Amino acid sequence: MKIIQRSIEIKWPILLFEVIFLIGGIMLIATGIKIRKQSKSSAVFSIILGIIITLVSLYLLFWTFIVGYNS
Repeated sequence: MKIIQRSIEIKWPILLFEVIFLIGGIMLIATGIKIRKQSKSSAVFSIILGIIITLVSLYLLFWTFIVGYNS
């Protein structure tokens, strides 16, 4: 537990930045689902972009947390 806490204390600025992108990707997916009936092309674009951003930010969060940089 102490290792996890220490890792978060050292890497919190980059982790916060990546969590913000993760939330943005999830919001794009939710927006795409909500506007699906009004505009199919915008909904598909929003969903695909949201999925890409979410997957990239999850990968970066994992990479930063496990391997990450040392401040």
